[in-house]
Amino acid sequence: MSTTVFNIPRELRDPFFFTDDKLKFNESQIKPCNPLFAFEILYYNGENVNPVPWMVQGAFAKDIIRDWKKEEDHIKALFRSRSKNVLESMRKSIGGFYLLLYWTNKQPVNLDNWQSTVERFSLKPVNVVERLTFIRDNPALYHSYIQLAQLFEEQHKQYAKYLALNQSANK
Repeated sequence: MSTTVFNIPRELRDPFFFTDDKLKFNESQIKPCNPLFAFEILYYNGENVNPVPWMVQGAFAKDIIRDWKKEEDHIKALFRSRSKNVLESMRKSIGGFYLLLYWTNKQPVNLDNWQSTVERFSLKPVNVVERLTFIRDNPALYHSYIQLAQLFEEQHKQYAKYLALNQSANK
């Protein structure tokens, strides 16, 4: 189980998520949210990604939602105890929302000019760019956590509706 050092590709260079331009992780043990954007880091670095999560979304979307539910309880407890350590959990959860948003739209996450890309998505919550910008600008606010929880719920509903409509259309 060797770890490899990967360059953070231009498509993911965002100081909100990465303070360094390299990330070390074990390719054989990645999960959708751990390390954050690992599939995209491999993909943009020209590595073989199999399966490609944004093309075989179903199970991966469920994993992201499950991870969010666990993290949501943790964040709720941090806010309840007025902990100052909420920032890292919020950052991870915001990244998880990007994964859900992009992957349910069959795209790898690309944080370079993400606002205009997200505007073109067919599956997205109402005012997602404005809401996500607010959350990113104020990740330690309780209201940001509430907005993030609502975004996850709305995107999950949009995706479930999309799956239901496509399933009935394919019968």
